[in-house]
Amino acid sequence: MFRNDFLTVKRENYTVVDNLATKSYETVYENIPCHLSVNLNNTANIQNTPYINAEFTIYLNADEKIQIKENDKLFVVTPQNRTYELIAGETKTYNLTTQIKCRQEKIIESDFDVN
Repeated sequence: MFRNDFLTVKRENYTVVDNLATKSYETVYENIPCHLSVNLNNTANIQNTPYINAEFTIYLNADEKIQIKENDKLFVVTPQNRTYELIAGETKTYNLTTQIKCRQEKIIESDFDVN
């Protein structure tokens, strides 16, 4: 299988100072070769705002010894230099490949007024 895309994984990190928690993201893996596949791409309106809810699968070589946790932020860059920001779901490892189910949730930005 072709692995022409590249994956960067960021994980939530909380720091507590003076009883105040601050959330940040730590890069735990960077530039891992992968393949991004679209499973489902739905568009809906939530409170009159166009919204995308898409599902993807990321394929990695099984010999890449990386640990993806649910809700990690995944950034995939394609050969066309398009970046996808995804949220990790379930990970399954097989003999030849590791598969990560993930989703993309975002509001569709528009440059014009519909009204």
